[in-house]
Amino acid sequence: MLQQFFGNPLKISPLLFAFALPAVLTGCGGGDTKIVERDPIPIEDDHDHDDEPTNQGRLLVAIKDQPKVGIWDITEATLLEEFTLTEPASALYASPSYRYGFVIQRLANRVNVIDSGLSQEDHGDHKHDLVEAPRWLAFGTDKARPTHFTLTETQSVIFFDGNGDTTTPAQVGVYTEENIKNNTAGNVLEYTTHMHGAAQARGDYLLSTIRDPLITTSTLPDKVGLYKASNGIYTEQQVFSENCPGFHGSAQNKTQIAFGCTDGVLVITQTGDSFNAKKIANPANFTGTMRIGTVFGDKHRAEFVGIAAGQFFAINTSTGSITPINWLDANSTTTPTALAYGFADHGELFVILDSVGVIHLLNTNNWSISTRIQAITSNLAALPTGSRFELALTPGHKIYVSDPIANQIKQIDLAEAKVSSSLQLTGSPAKIAWVGIAEPAGDHHH
Repeated sequence: MLQQFFGNPLKISPLLFAFALPAVLTGCGGGDTKIVERDPIPIEDDHDHDDEPTNQGRLLVAIKDQPKVGIWDITEATLLEEFTLTEPASALYASPSYRYGFVIQRLANRVNVIDSGLSQEDHGDHKHDLVEAPRWLAFGTDKARPTHFTLTETQSVIFFDGNGDTTTPAQVGVYTEENIKNNTAGNVLEYTTHMHGAAQARGDYLLSTIRDPLITTSTLPDKVGLYKASNGIYTEQQVFSENCPGFHGSAQNKTQIAFGCTDGVLVITQTGDSFNAKKIANPANFTGTMRIGTVFGDKHRAEFVGIAAGQFFAINTSTGSITPINWLDANSTTTPTALAYGFADHGELFVILDSVGVIHLLNTNNWSISTRIQAITSNLAALPTGSRFELALTPGHKIYVSDPIANQIKQIDLAEAKVSSSLQLTGSPAKIAWVGIAEPAGDHHH
């Protein structure tokens, strides 16, 4: 079940990063850690405020090619803590509340969690934002090959691929914020074979992939099963008859779950405790090995976004259509590739970060380009080998882009469609994630 990692963190020095702020920001396994203990500090609210929250949150930044993750205060532009991992982080994710940051170390078979130190106290008629030191939590897992990470509004879902070389079967772990905070076991689905799969949680239910262990030519599954949790264990309820060969990619919105297959998209609709599946076939212009291999969804949007051969498509489950999304700039002298993407601004925008450092903002009501922002102005020829631009989305109007050429993090204001500031580092950023308070108290008074 849940593997716990205890022990007193050790201070480490010197710190890898130092900060300067050219523009004022408005608006492991076992871990060695530099810890500064502080008492909680409430952010006082005199009810005289604008739309900008008092605290803009914090950034988790993994260091390129090093087993290091730092956490920074955005408002003060200060490095708060630096954590040493077992290996360089393969991915960073925020939890549903954004309070916690998941640190994935896939090849080390480890998942750990950092508490951002930003939280809220509910006082009934109002809430108080609290600021504390970030800390390394006891919560963690050592299951084999943590790979795909998905979210609901209350659950963090990790698909552990398992390991064919060691005959270690795949597993799925589903954790609530309380599991993370109190270091308690979540719900687990245990397989009998390894697979490169994914899962989507729906309350007590789990939609997760199934691979025939007798097929040795691929680790990709070809079926989806419905499971329900009882006493911490998921048990199979049904296996959908529709095949999903070469499964890869999944997402959900308010009522549906979509899975990418080599021959189309499998869509499962939930109505209460009933789940029904149907298949949307690939369009005729999908030739050769072209297929939807990545899927994005948002609870505010009925349509999904799929990626096939580097191209974006709107997946309309009502009409059963898969339609191209034209995001490239016809006036560009180069044809960039998309590096990072996702829904933002409560589903009103879809954000694409490309290989020449441009942010493309698309209106999700008609998939037209809202605007383009040149986030990176560094000399692209100087991009270090093995580096790429990374994107961190937030629940608000700010997004963040890493620039490993200039060793900076760019803050982009979606409302104003511009780079609002840059955070200067002395090390090279790799993966990044925003953590903090999703709805600061200043934004929702009673």
